[in-house]
Amino acid sequence: MLQTLEIQVIETKQETPTVKSIKLEKNNFDYKPGQYAMMELETGDENNIHPLSIASSPTENFLLFSTKISESSFKKIFNSLQIGDKVKIKGPMGIFVLNENAKNIVFLGGGIGITPFRDMVRYATDKKLSIKLTLIYSNRTPDEVCYKEEWPQLEKQNPNLKVVNTITDDPNWQGRKGRINEEMIKEFCSDLNSILFYICGPPGMVEGLSQLLKS
Repeated sequence: MLQTLEIQVIETKQETPTVKSIKLEKNNFDYKPGQYAMMELETGDENNIHPLSIASSPTENFLLFSTKISESSFKKIFNSLQIGDKVKIKGPMGIFVLNENAKNIVFLGGGIGITPFRDMVRYATDKKLSIKLTLIYSNRTPDEVCYKEEWPQLEKQNPNLKVVNTITDDPNWQGRKGRINEEMIKEFCSDLNSILFYICGPPGMVEGLSQLLKS
């Protein structure tokens, strides 16, 4: 059921050099893991409403939204929000939701496309779901990895979870390098036919990986 709420900012955080996060009061806002909401800010122009994935799990007692900051009027206001400010949200919306009956899920994420996956992984962990979860997360540099302190904690809490970070543009990075490709997917996915894939990231990445999986 759609709700329209005006709710208060309770925390702000510079998530990465280019990504800002805000936490809002939850106010009984009810949603499924993976859904999004429309956020309305006082921008003074027509660019005042924006869809944002809900990055917090329904099991948490706050609403978390993270977005890449740009020069748009909406993003500038989002970036300037302070504790105590109020924002309007309408939702929940979307069918990109966690399938709780799946046995094996692989999340392919790029950049800020990680937001619904944080929600789904946190929910599966808190609910102790028996789904095998693999997150392959691509970023240009290690600095751009969102929620970087949380992934190791979630892996400790959830024995069914494996998080793989791959970095495309940092020669000094000691871990896995390069874009998500066929070889990488096959390395972590033994039986492709039994896996449910979720893809979220820049449009080119989503299109490319969708075609790759189909082939």
